[in-house]
Amino acid sequence: MRTILHLARLIVGNLFIFSGLVKLNDPLGFSYKLEEYFIEFGMDWGWLHEILVPLAAALCIFEIVLGIAVLVGYKFKNASWLLLLMIIFFTILTFASAVFEIVRSCGCFGDAIPLTPWESFYKDLILLVLILLLFFKRNEIIPFPDRNFDTIYFVISAIAMVFLSIQLEWWMPFYFTVGVLAINLILKFSRANKLGAPISTISSALLSLIIGIWAVEHLPFKDFRPYAVGKNIPEQMTLPPNAKPPVYENILTYKNTETGEVVEMNMQEYTASKIWEDKDWEWVSTDNTLIDEGDVAPITDFSIVAHGGGEMTDIFMSQERLVLIVAYDLSAADNSAWDKIREFAIKGSEQDVITIGLSAASREEKDKLIAEYNLPLEFYVTDGIVLKTIVRSNPGIVYLERGTVKGKWHLNDMPDVNQLR
Repeated sequence: MRTILHLARLIVGNLFIFSGLVKLNDPLGFSYKLEEYFIEFGMDWGWLHEILVPLAAALCIFEIVLGIAVLVGYKFKNASWLLLLMIIFFTILTFASAVFEIVRSCGCFGDAIPLTPWESFYKDLILLVLILLLFFKRNEIIPFPDRNFDTIYFVISAIAMVFLSIQLEWWMPFYFTVGVLAINLILKFSRANKLGAPISTISSALLSLIIGIWAVEHLPFKDFRPYAVGKNIPEQMTLPPNAKPPVYENILTYKNTETGEVVEMNMQEYTASKIWEDKDWEWVSTDNTLIDEGDVAPITDFSIVAHGGGEMTDIFMSQERLVLIVAYDLSAADNSAWDKIREFAIKGSEQDVITIGLSAASREEKDKLIAEYNLPLEFYVTDGIVLKTIVRSNPGIVYLERGTVKGKWHLNDMPDVNQLR
């Protein structure tokens, strides 16, 4: 039983740390997912939208700190209640999302590991079982008096995070976990051994806060989206020749003219039944139903459209040097950036760099902005959700060469034109 308890602690602790860090890497993205849930549940309140980003970051930090507390055993009686309440809430939420198709992706691991609501629900069920075990054994979980167990936890957690970091090609989960647990281990080998658990837990909270603030004020440390630096947008919009095609099935509906009974059948069942030979049955409809959507291109909804309706995507994606000023919502954009953007666009034109704006705003809003800040660029139309996905800044800057993303910048890190190389 003690071995199972150790395994439960290692799995729950490391998974909470990993999940929290992946989302904290992109607090804005997680806030968009929270907003999606709130709208679906009728919680579209103005004040809630204003605190979405700090709320998203706080939830991630909370998740990480709980994970560390599980591993080092700090204040676990309190932590166990928080763990249980959190996993019960998310299990109910993911079940409702799966049954009622509230969202397509749960956002549990951000854009790094997309999970369907059903996949997320099964994951939460497993976690619920493990956390229930920890909860009922909470009185036995305290900081280890023997530093040998801390060493074992350190080594196993490091190995787990190496594996996960390799999969994501992103080493922050490894460095963070090893760094925090190393604090606990070093103190355990010193005279201040009783301070290992509290100091490592507090350190995890402070370090998480720094990571969250940086990710909000700049860009995510690791971009898991199909618009990341190095990705070619036109290529991401197409499937390779060996891609799995969608699978459709014809569903025939027949109605019994005597009893009113309605039956549906696929072509195999239809052929076997020979229902067409029975005069009591009449055909109602034939529907082409999607059975398996097959492989889907990473980018399916990107487009650049002129306000007159002209499709401009291919034209701009073929440009040698193109800068996109991305502002999904002009009314919510940081207006302090527009003067810098004007100077940037002017200098860019001197070096054969084309600069255009992309926004979901109306033509009137765009014309007003251009006139107010004397912007030497034209705005085009792109879906707002797509623009949120492209860059986590409003406005943000994206530099492309023949459709390949060469650089992305937050408005706080406005580049010089000479950096566009």
